[in-house]
Amino acid sequence: MQDYRRKIGTWTAAGLLVLCLAGCGKSGETLEQQMALRSQGMQQALEGDYEGAVASYEEALELADLRAGALELDIAAYKASALYHAGEIQKAIDTFTAILDLKDSAEIRMARGLLYREAENLTAAKEDFSAAMELTGKKDKTMLGRLSYYMEDYEQAKTYLEDAVKEGDSEAVYWEAELYWQMGNIDYAIPLYQRYLEGEAPVHQEACAKVASWQMEQGAYSEALSMLEAGIAAGEGALLQELLGNEIAVYERMGDFETAKLKMESYLEHYPEDERAQREYVFLKTR
Repeated sequence: MQDYRRKIGTWTAAGLLVLCLAGCGKSGETLEQQMALRSQGMQQALEGDYEGAVASYEEALELADLRAGALELDIAAYKASALYHAGEIQKAIDTFTAILDLKDSAEIRMARGLLYREAENLTAAKEDFSAAMELTGKKDKTMLGRLSYYMEDYEQAKTYLEDAVKEGDSEAVYWEAELYWQMGNIDYAIPLYQRYLEGEAPVHQEACAKVASWQMEQGAYSEALSMLEAGIAAGEGALLQELLGNEIAVYERMGDFETAKLKMESYLEHYPEDERAQREYVFLKTR
């Protein structure tokens, strides 16, 4: 990971602990600056510039002047997400911990639990998921279903999510699909992903990637290509490279090597370090 190009302040757990939750005393100009920096950081994150996003969020937080209200906690949560995507998992955990030291939250507990799980600290992850369950209202069945899923209580997760779907929560459809995918029931998960993607929710790259991979296995290349294009159109994301690579593979399987070659040239401009793609490009140039 490249170093930051300019020195920026660090929004550490220790720094957050001295802040109060009252947002009083903030000028309208300061609020506008923070909101602008927050929007800037969000756009940078969407474009894959996570280090730049972290810098923007930290600049916004430095304007808090030793006060942390709802806006500052929201910005800190975005910063933690950017840190995670930049590969700084421990720093992301520390940022979530700082937020929780000021205000407990089921969503932040769940987010930190997922990071602990990725860091292979399963005990801490389970503790966070359990605490999030306690903080979640009984009516939020989607959240309860997700937490049960993360705790590998699949039967309970199924019950919560099925109830949430019946109540019309579109997000529950996605998580029900994730549950069945995890349980190995792919043929049932795929229609749920498709149902979710056909709804009013924003395009979800992971859902697109899973549906497209299944369609490719079935030989439904035109359908897979449409699904991949939808995921790619969503912009930068953790799965964009996979989606672009599979798009090239679909064109190859369809026998359209000229388009595959052009797509590969564009792919290598963004991911020049991909040695496998470089070898495939040599092959495509011979077709």
